[in-house]
Amino acid sequence: MATLPVLVLLLIPSFVHGGAGDPALAALGGPWINGLFLAAIILMPKINGALDPEVPDWTSSTAMAATGRVWRTRVWFAILAALALLAILAAGQTAAYFIGRFSPAIIDGVLDYGRFLVQEMVVYLFGYVLSLVAYTLIVRALVQPEPKVRKR
Repeated sequence: MATLPVLVLLLIPSFVHGGAGDPALAALGGPWINGLFLAAIILMPKINGALDPEVPDWTSSTAMAATGRVWRTRVWFAILAALALLAILAAGQTAAYFIGRFSPAIIDGVLDYGRFLVQEMVVYLFGYVLSLVAYTLIVRALVQPEPKVRKR
């Protein structure tokens, strides 16, 4: 759900492919996609907590605080989770690049939307969605319960 705005932009050729329309729109598309993906990374714990709660440590209302606690207390593991996100994103984009090299979306100046769609769905599913799922699952596994305060 968090990546649906990214999908909308990915499906508009003029925003993601400079040869498919106005290059100025393609220049705007990259920053918009990156900004929307960054927003998805930030909001993903809250959305995941709402869809699959693990009471009380991972619900819609506690997931953001739990993620912040992971980034404060288990920084190296959180960095590894972010690196896993980036590695999976890069692998998805690399796969789409090779698909584009072997089956280009623009032939003789004409866009073949079917080929374009295949490339963008590979980027979306294997890059954006899979990387966010991996990141969220790693962070969720790193969440430790809030320490109990003992009464004296």
